[in-house]
Amino acid sequence: MESNELRIFRAVAQTGSITKAAHALGYVQSNVSARIQQLEYDLKTQLFYRQRGMILTPAGEKLLAYAEKIIYLLDEADKALNDSCDPSGSLSIGAVHTVSAMRLPEILSQYHKAYPKVDLSLITSQSDELIYKVKHFQLDGAFIKTSSITDDSIVSELAFEENLVLISNSKYTKVEDLYPKAFLMSSTGCPNRTQLENWLKSKGVYNIRYMEFNNLNSIIEGVIADLGASFVPKSTIKEYEEKGLLKSFPVPDQYNTTRTFFVRRKDSLMTTSLSKFIEMIEQNTAYKRI
Repeated sequence: MESNELRIFRAVAQTGSITKAAHALGYVQSNVSARIQQLEYDLKTQLFYRQRGMILTPAGEKLLAYAEKIIYLLDEADKALNDSCDPSGSLSIGAVHTVSAMRLPEILSQYHKAYPKVDLSLITSQSDELIYKVKHFQLDGAFIKTSSITDDSIVSELAFEENLVLISNSKYTKVEDLYPKAFLMSSTGCPNRTQLENWLKSKGVYNIRYMEFNNLNSIIEGVIADLGASFVPKSTIKEYEEKGLLKSFPVPDQYNTTRTFFVRRKDSLMTTSLSKFIEMIEQNTAYKRI
């Protein structure tokens, strides 16, 4: 096995498709297909089920775990040998949708200006998907909305903490008027949504309707347009409230706190690029190592 074969194998395993893997790698499809067939021939075992895509066999699952580690170690060795006091190379960061909208643009802009040699990339997704990508060496770190991580290979550090408020169109004066409305929130699994549900149930509200928006700006604009209410960090709606475009309602302390954590692999190489990124988080937030 060669490292390039393992990279091709990993790409096919991650995308579930020869075509998508070829596109991601910049190869022709026939080359990727031939390399996978050759790898299976050399290993004398089938790595994929070829039904409605490329699905890993049990042997393929085993090989993927080793392939990820081998590729990571090769890439880490290259980073270690080429790391310097002047940050450079790639840095892949992930973030849940609300954090990418309200916190990261300024931090990423400052980082890019300070360290232009770093190839900085950002992806947004749900917390579970981001944790998976960190664990499987696809991201250097990620901002997530849950601290319930039991995997010892992952380091979880508190980046910042904020208060949540219920928001509505400015014409509403009583919080009770919002109970029957639809709530504009992120998808199931969002901790803010869970806290909202717990609070509403404590008020005897069980028939909760949702309109799912995985974009904070869209949520706020939807609330202003009176599509429904929402539950968001107070800092994100200050200007809108001052202009009279929406109204906020406080929620009891046990339901109104949102915490964002920065996670990374415990055994990952602390490159200068990553170290400087964490320093910038510390400078711009109430970052706490836990």
